[in-house]
Amino acid sequence: MSPLLHRAGLKGTVVSPIGLDVGPRNIRAAQLERSGHFWRVLRTACWSKREDEIGTHASDGFTRRIGRMLQQGEFHGRRVIAGLSVPELEVHSLEIPDRGNSEPGGTFDQAVRWELQRVMSIAEDSAATSYWRLPASAGTRNTAIGVAAQASEVDAVSELAESLGLDCERVDATACALSRLGSVLRGRPDVDQQAVWGVLDVGYRMLRLVVCVGESPALVRILGHGGQAWTESVAGALGLSAEAAEVHKRDYGIDSPRAPTGEADSPEPSTEIATMIRSILNADLEAAVGEIERSYEYVMRCYLDRGAGELLLVGGGADMKGLNGYLTEKLGVEVQRIDDIIQTPGAPVSASPSIRESLGPYACAIGLAIEPEASL
Repeated sequence: MSPLLHRAGLKGTVVSPIGLDVGPRNIRAAQLERSGHFWRVLRTACWSKREDEIGTHASDGFTRRIGRMLQQGEFHGRRVIAGLSVPELEVHSLEIPDRGNSEPGGTFDQAVRWELQRVMSIAEDSAATSYWRLPASAGTRNTAIGVAAQASEVDAVSELAESLGLDCERVDATACALSRLGSVLRGRPDVDQQAVWGVLDVGYRMLRLVVCVGESPALVRILGHGGQAWTESVAGALGLSAEAAEVHKRDYGIDSPRAPTGEADSPEPSTEIATMIRSILNADLEAAVGEIERSYEYVMRCYLDRGAGELLLVGGGADMKGLNGYLTEKLGVEVQRIDDIIQTPGAPVSASPSIRESLGPYACAIGLAIEPEASL
């Protein structure tokens, strides 16, 4: 049994550490229960910062609010795995000769750290770094992915957990968290485990793409502006408030127009709104599709024996109506929201009946709780 898991009250189950996804505007937490190869999301929580609290350094008042909500949400235990994302986290592909020495502090480990220090923009004496290995392939010279962050940012995340009376076991790269969640969700007999697959995080600030080979992130990219910019575009074009535009974007989305059922019929108002929103966001959506295609193609050229697999859709913007269908049509691969997978009978991950909200925004926190990989 992993030392990061501790037994719950039910025989044969373990409760995970708390996954803590620390963003500049929101902090999200999730905790899971594991039984064999199956996971169940027990509880989630989100805390939004006021304008004077934006950043990773939380005020005392914000910390107290989190503490109260952790207690009210009945989160179990003191262990925490926290996460940092791009752009707070730098990600670099590294070409390091692999001579089979994988021992900590060995020649490969040292070479990775030297190369990462050479390419990162953070000063060596103020950086926290780590890396993970890539699957071997004759099509690429990249052997590792290195990550780096300001040590002060990592310390701030750890101090936040400590101020809540929790033990921060490690600070992880959320790209790894998303790949772990995706790997668990893909652990079904009908899924091609050899395919190149991805996770698209439609966040508040930006679109983040993680393209994976097996269980390893092979490419991490920022594709463009996220949900906030989309909402502002809809608000400006339709003359709506930001709040109303957000509701329209979520409820009407970009569903493809439906043909009238009769000659005298006119399009439904909801269809007209969806058509307008799709037109407004068309340039951003087409640009994202192009970047996703190029990212898949790059990784597939590196791993020539693998085909294109599914794309998992997460983040707060994943619930925009019609987005998964649009991406499926454009990309030619299946695009699934994690909520749709989790609601499937027999899925490797399920959710407690007490959780009624969408789990897309909690994907990083859920992945952090599953199992740590690369830590800072």
